Amino acid sequence: MVHAQLGIAEGNSGKLVSLIRSEARRIAEEREYSLIISDGSPGIGCPVIASIAGATAVLVVTEPTVSGIHDLERVAELTGHFKIKTLVCINKADINPENTKIIKQIALERKFIVVAEIPYDNIFTRAQMQALSVIEAGDGEAVSNIRTLWEAVKHEIM
Repeated sequence: MVHAQLGIAEGNSGKLVSLIRSEARRIAEEREYSLIISDGSPGIGCPVIASIAGATAVLVVTEPTVSGIHDLERVAELTGHFKIKTLVCINKADINPENTKIIKQIALERKFIVVAEIPYDNIFTRAQMQALSVIEAGDGEAVSNIRTLWEAVKHEIM
């Protein structure tokens, strides 16, 4: 894992993201890894642009909120500009069915692949409290959908 640690009130930047990605690429080549997964920041600023530039695919995790829809549309402009395959995961998909429909419509229009809909589930909080991943913390629809998400992403990128 390649990462950086920011101090209090220190901001992320596209330059920092590019530096981390470059180091990850160097390590992957050295160890003959065929896959690098980069976790980008939320939103649409310079760190996001640096996170997706040159990527094979982008997985956008969004929520059915006004800001989630807005950010999805803005990321869609970026991935369209860079011609990057775009996959979508709708987190908390059941909290606003109308906005979930809007996200699916945007995905359809943009030829994005909706790879998962994760329902709201307090297992995420329980997992954090137990210092476990959600997969380790239990079962249920959310966990099942996360497993399905990973299989769908692997299918699309490998």
